[in-house]
Amino acid sequence: MPYSAVSKITLDQSGKITLHVTVPDWEEGLPIEISGQATQENGAVATFYSVQEMPASGLLQVSDVAAAPPNEFEAGFPITVVARASEAWITMLRANTDAGALKTTEGSDPLHGAWEETNAHWAVAWPGQKLAAERPPRPGQTDPSTGLLHHGTWWDRRKDESLESVMEGRFTRLFPYLPTATFDRGNLEKLADQMVAQAEPESTAETHPDPEENPGIPAAYTYLGQFVDHDLTFDPISHLRPALTPAQLQSLVDFRTPHFDLDNLYGRGPADQPYLYDEDGLHMLLGERMSGEPFDPGAVQLPRGPSGRALIGDPRNDENRIVAQLHAIFLRFHNVVADLLGGRDHVSFKEVRDRVRWHYQWILIKDFLPTILDKRTYESVFPSAFNFVTTIPRLRENDLELMPVEFSVAAYRFGHSMIRPQYQLNPDIVRPIFSTNPDDDADLGGFRPIPANWAIDWQYFINLGSDAEAADGRPQLSYKIDASLVHPLGNLPGRIARDPSSLALRNLERGAAFRLPSGQQVARALGVEPLADEQLMMGKAITGSQEPPSITISKIASGLAGNAPLWAYILSEAQVTSWEDLPGDPTDKTPIRLGPVGGRLVAEVFASLLRGDPTSYLYAKPTFKPIRAFTREGTFGLAQLINVTLGRAP
Repeated sequence: MPYSAVSKITLDQSGKITLHVTVPDWEEGLPIEISGQATQENGAVATFYSVQEMPASGLLQVSDVAAAPPNEFEAGFPITVVARASEAWITMLRANTDAGALKTTEGSDPLHGAWEETNAHWAVAWPGQKLAAERPPRPGQTDPSTGLLHHGTWWDRRKDESLESVMEGRFTRLFPYLPTATFDRGNLEKLADQMVAQAEPESTAETHPDPEENPGIPAAYTYLGQFVDHDLTFDPISHLRPALTPAQLQSLVDFRTPHFDLDNLYGRGPADQPYLYDEDGLHMLLGERMSGEPFDPGAVQLPRGPSGRALIGDPRNDENRIVAQLHAIFLRFHNVVADLLGGRDHVSFKEVRDRVRWHYQWILIKDFLPTILDKRTYESVFPSAFNFVTTIPRLRENDLELMPVEFSVAAYRFGHSMIRPQYQLNPDIVRPIFSTNPDDDADLGGFRPIPANWAIDWQYFINLGSDAEAADGRPQLSYKIDASLVHPLGNLPGRIARDPSSLALRNLERGAAFRLPSGQQVARALGVEPLADEQLMMGKAITGSQEPPSITISKIASGLAGNAPLWAYILSEAQVTSWEDLPGDPTDKTPIRLGPVGGRLVAEVFASLLRGDPTSYLYAKPTFKPIRAFTREGTFGLAQLINVTLGRAP
């Protein structure tokens, strides 16, 4: 192993040091990691970490190293440095369940588990690198894509464990005193079958009127909701929030902090994951340019390694080609904010990240939630952008540190009903969400590069303004929030999920496994009169003829009478309450939003998470307001963020 010696240190006017490190005998061009600790006799201590491409001279510089408060480096005092140079790899391993893998030597106890390598690549990047170097596969090595974690599929790996072990340190309950709703699996299967729609012709034009569309919610909000979900929960924990207590770190070891902190975008930050960032450590790394959308000449892919895997904070944001391009929009928005604030010479990464996060949180409260919630619920929880009112006792007393199962396992899964069977990305590209065709251009499935001419024309997903309309004058809309999922979600491809492959049944079974109370029980706990069985319609919320027709939940199975699974109840409630509020008869153009039970669960959890996060915009000093240049008539929402990112007037 080559030694690493620090030949010289210089101190700049800001109190930061630069280390000049000599590392002989490394091959030129090799990416290496330099890390260590510097201590000064006056008490100053600093750790450093840098990844660089090895120069021919063998001399590297590690710049901008600051001492940990309260001490600072000073001229005149000796400094001692321990420096290490090494190669670093990330190795992906999958569980090996073969009996032979668990055998040990004779007389020893069997192993409890075993894993085998599926993929290995450089754990780090270096200035100027746009792709992560990857180690050549070993003979017989598994396709690296097989181990990727799709949205919601972590449960497949944990469902055989006891609920207590899954819940501990990860989830909490809003209503721990309510009894568990129990169901016969056969009844859940019948309910799931009723909640999956029949197949639609793939030739259906995505810009033509459709009775299943929700006039109040453009399609972009479906995928903003998915982006938010990935921000809230995943592993490992976020390193972007202030230091947690040891007890909190232990309890959150397997899951990210449930806060709107954009760790799905930023990962663990430029110090720990430099390959997510440009060489200046301030701007986000972008992928290759895309074509097919003249309205956005700056459209880009997600940055990817040679294997095609996206280099992003949360790999699930690459699971489909719409949320992947929304993620790319947020990467570009970060860079727009960094440039507006003056770049590296005038602003730190933390300052840019905070400003981006606050704009994102503002969108959630001022745009996303008003779009999906009924007006009365929204205004009761959010009387202003800075004053949140929560009535659920658990949220009145303390704000959330863990994710409530009533939210994550039921209420926030309302977005599954909003998914369309196919989408038009730009004037030339229409594709289904899933396909049995394995070709890369057959569907919108992700975890692979997007065809270069598939750049999204965001006018097909959201109204960007009177001078930026889609060709036919309107964006695609989400499907209605109702007790119906499009047909492809009833038979997910095996590469995504199996046992069961029906998303509806997966949601219902998960709710039962987490011992959720029934929808009627939660309604009573919220002080809301439960809907009668004859009101709870399962199926499409359309007024015309349909096959199969919507039916009441009690007609599906007697065991569901007065005992609706919370997720199904919330979806049906959205239809019932949206239609009840009308002065006349409902039509297929009636907007459907979450009702008083589903809406309050979503709204109050959002409120509690933001209120309980000391780094949220609620606590910004001075008081946060969206950057004026980003607003349209004082409004900042998703459309304005996209416009600004595309270089348009907001």
